[in-house]
Amino acid sequence: MISRLLVSCAVCTAGAGGARIVRKTAALDVVASDQAKDCYSKYDGKVLMDLTPCTSADVVAISLQLEQVACQLVDEKLELPAQGCASAEAVCSEAVAETLEKLSGVRMVSTDAGGYWRNSSGVVQPYWEGQRSSFYTAWRDLDARMAKVESLVRASDGIATIETVGQTLQGRDMTIVRFTGARYRSGDPKVFLTFNLHAREWIGGMSGIYAVEKLIARVKQEPTYLAGMEVVMMPMANPDGFVQSSTTDRMHRKNMREVSSRCFGVDVNRNYDAHWASGGSSNDPCSDTYHGPAPMSEPETNVIAGVMKESSMTVYVDVHAYSQLILEAYGWTTQNHPRWGEYSTLGTAIQTAMRSTHGVTFTEGPIAQTLYVASGSTVDYADDLGALGLCFELRPGRYGGGGFAPPTSDIIPGAEECFAGILATIDYAANPPAPPAPTPAPPSTEAPCPYSWCGSYCWYGSCSSCAECQ
Repeated sequence: MISRLLVSCAVCTAGAGGARIVRKTAALDVVASDQAKDCYSKYDGKVLMDLTPCTSADVVAISLQLEQVACQLVDEKLELPAQGCASAEAVCSEAVAETLEKLSGVRMVSTDAGGYWRNSSGVVQPYWEGQRSSFYTAWRDLDARMAKVESLVRASDGIATIETVGQTLQGRDMTIVRFTGARYRSGDPKVFLTFNLHAREWIGGMSGIYAVEKLIARVKQEPTYLAGMEVVMMPMANPDGFVQSSTTDRMHRKNMREVSSRCFGVDVNRNYDAHWASGGSSNDPCSDTYHGPAPMSEPETNVIAGVMKESSMTVYVDVHAYSQLILEAYGWTTQNHPRWGEYSTLGTAIQTAMRSTHGVTFTEGPIAQTLYVASGSTVDYADDLGALGLCFELRPGRYGGGGFAPPTSDIIPGAEECFAGILATIDYAANPPAPPAPTPAPPSTEAPCPYSWCGSYCWYGSCSSCAECQ
């Protein structure tokens, strides 16, 4: 969700004070011009800016400047979260970057965004069975990912099955892996997980494949582990968008709907009929949070909804990156949820399990109260259906870890943290604790408008849904 792309790599290092400014060299120019086109090419020779304003005034100043110049914001939006400073990236021309850098909360990261990401994170690689290197040592292309899933299921001795549940806008299969425990019947505990719904969040999809592999191994070791319940995983929820991100535009987020002559994509995670277009999304077709022309307008949205509705869910988890968060409903409003106690119990269990792997404590809380309002999401849609709806935001952290293009060294630890959270979710769904005694929920952060100046800046994300802007 939130983007900050500062990584340790061969051409730049991060110290205690943050990433050092990297100036383009002649050698990098030669590399960029000689290599074949890849998903980073459109960013070659452009300046990568780090945007970390900590006050509303700085956010407005930077946003106004971005509106007037030719910069691409590499994020959903620039907005102060409920906790901490804003964090985003922008890719700009050199002339514009020099002006933007004078504003508070703006810093130049590299004068060659494409080269920076290419060297620090890398491109997708093919993979075939019998290859010496581990599947998880590199980002994998779509064919390799799906072949790996099919191979894992074939070797599962019937523990898992694979199903095609629909097609994308461009006609690619949308696939689920189903784990049905002994004696499971519709209405029994069920967990459904989706991965890589946002195309550029490659670590989410890699973690989905890892989760399939490790859950098969867990059930082989403990055959009764899933008795009386079902777990369903969709390791790749946005195949069309992922192909675009991995071949042409590394920072592509949405599906591949042609929405204007200038841009592609509807944000599937703002397209659900769950308080659709009521805040935290955009009616601008070129926005990363474009909610589409109508709720449920996209085939990917409907395929995922169909899996949700095939039988009642206990918990739904949508796996994203990044910022190391465990987020829960509501996303559409900052009002407190009536099931706050259940969400808190499950969120804390997931947080503890994730911390046990690599010592990192993920921040836990409701989406709108922890980050910002986001309507039309999978999480709220699942919540409306009666499930506990959650979102994992995997590594790297919010500040200085690699953002949407982390190093490949993050793949395995990120997948391990994710799988630990998945096991905690399964354990909760199988044996939910007794409902806690009624206790007051934390004070609601609901307010008519979050800032006194909202009436003059209704385009600003937190202001768009408040009364003065209706």
